[in-house]
Amino acid sequence: MSIPATWSKHISSLIGPISLNVAGFDVGVELTADQLVGVYFPLLSKLHETARSGRVLAGLAGVGSGGKSVFTATLAYIANAILPRDEFIAIGMDGWHWPNQILDALTTHGKQGEIIPLRQRKGGPESYDVDGLLMVLRQLQRGDQPVSIQVYDRQRHDPIPDALTITPQARIVLIEGNYLLGGIEGQPEWDQVASLLHPKLFLECDLAVAHERMIERHIRGGATPEEAERKYAQNDQINAEIIRRSAARANYIIQLAPSPRLEIAG
Repeated sequence: MSIPATWSKHISSLIGPISLNVAGFDVGVELTADQLVGVYFPLLSKLHETARSGRVLAGLAGVGSGGKSVFTATLAYIANAILPRDEFIAIGMDGWHWPNQILDALTTHGKQGEIIPLRQRKGGPESYDVDGLLMVLRQLQRGDQPVSIQVYDRQRHDPIPDALTITPQARIVLIEGNYLLGGIEGQPEWDQVASLLHPKLFLECDLAVAHERMIERHIRGGATPEEAERKYAQNDQINAEIIRRSAARANYIIQLAPSPRLEIAG
C-alpha cells in the first residue's frame, strides 16, 4: 500500500519513546520505523485518500486488553503530525457502556444459562447501549453538524455524557471497540453498527498477552489476583472468543508484533 512521499521526512522525528494519555492514564510507547512504514503510514494514507470523497467512519475491533486504545492513541499522535489539522479523531465504543446503575438493575444469562446481574457481564456485547451508539454513528456519518458524544472514564468506571464534541472538520473518525465488526449470535443490532463502518479493521494480539494485561487491569481496579482470574474466566474469556470470531469480517488485519504489517483480509 503506497504512502505519500512527503511523509517520509517525518519518520526520524516520530520514532522513539512517546507519552500518550489513554483513557486518563499516561502510557509510554516505543514507536519504531517498521511500525510507521508497515502499519501506521499505510493505514493513514488509505483513510486520508478515502476522506477526499466524504467523511470516513472507520471501525477497529480486537480482543479486550489487546491494545486497541493504545493503537488508536498512537495513530492520532501520528495523524496530528502528518495530516491537516483536526482531520483525524479517534473515539472509544466503551463510551456507550450502560451506566453501572443500569447494569446493576438488569439481568442476563451466565455460562450455564443461570440468571446473573448484567454487571457481571460488563464488557460483554449485551452491556452496551447499541441503539444509542447507532444514533451517534448515523449523525457522524452525515458529517455536516457538530456531534457531542459520551466518553468512558476508566477511573470512575462509567460513561460521561457529552464529554467530547466532534466537528465537521474531522474528516476521519475512527471508533475502536470489541464488537464493531458484528456477527454476534442473537444480537443482529451489532451487524447494523458494522454496516456503518468502513473500512473495518481488526487488531491482532497474542491472547496470552491480552490475558495478562486484563488480569493486571482488574488488579489495578482493586481485585485480588484470584478475583481477577475468576472475572477473566467468567467474562473476559467469553468475550474474547466472540471477538476473535468476528475477525473474518474485517477489511484489513493489523499486526504490530513481531513483524508490523497491514494486510487486506482474506
